[in-house]
Amino acid sequence: MTSSGTQVPRYHQVYVRLRTWVRDGNYAPGSQIPTEPELCKLFGVSRITIRKAISELVQEGWLVRHQGRGTFVSLGAGRPAASLDLSEARHRVADIAASTQVRDLVVAEVTPDEETQATLELAPGERVQRASHVRVHRGAPLGLITTYVPLDIARRIVRRDMTRQPMFELLGRVGVQVSSAEQWLGATLADLTAASSLGIDVGAPLLRLTRVVHDVQGRPVERVVALYRADAYQYQMHLSRGKSKLRTSRQAP
Repeated sequence: MTSSGTQVPRYHQVYVRLRTWVRDGNYAPGSQIPTEPELCKLFGVSRITIRKAISELVQEGWLVRHQGRGTFVSLGAGRPAASLDLSEARHRVADIAASTQVRDLVVAEVTPDEETQATLELAPGERVQRASHVRVHRGAPLGLITTYVPLDIARRIVRRDMTRQPMFELLGRVGVQVSSAEQWLGATLADLTAASSLGIDVGAPLLRLTRVVHDVQGRPVERVVALYRADAYQYQMHLSRGKSKLRTSRQAP
């Protein structure tokens, strides 16, 4: 299995292939996927590469690991993604920003991790702007938000504006025409950085939201990784005949 073009990391190639197979029903919900040695042989990669790809799919809810039994397709993985109008999504992001405050903003130009490099379709060695901050609700930390933006776009954004508006809105202010976004929700556990930022114990449950934003040319212009306290954040959905409304709730810890 070889890389081409922008030299997408091998684990991401495996991740994309497996995700496509699961999404398209090649492996039915609840069924077991091939073992790690079988996948190594199938893709011609190392066990470490396979494990990293599977870990991403587990984190995003496509796969489930059962100790001593193997890795299985999540029961809900074969279903098509839910759709939400982009303007509605922007309103929800703006609502959260309006009802919370930014704390501990840290902005830096960095060499991205492999997942960010692949997601933003960056060339090897190309750097990005990484901005992280804590969202505070009623004086209590709610979530740790990290955004990754290509430098040619990020350098047009004024840093002080990042404490006032979410990156989703700032992109439009600098002339980026956002066309679409993909978003995933899953669960994870707090590492040392998240625990320290959010005032919780290492290993505490978190809601992990990942979003990739594209412009009208299809270019990925932002990757967001948001870690929210499970005891302080929830989605509430109101369902009615012919339409649905999604409300985002924040409960102060």
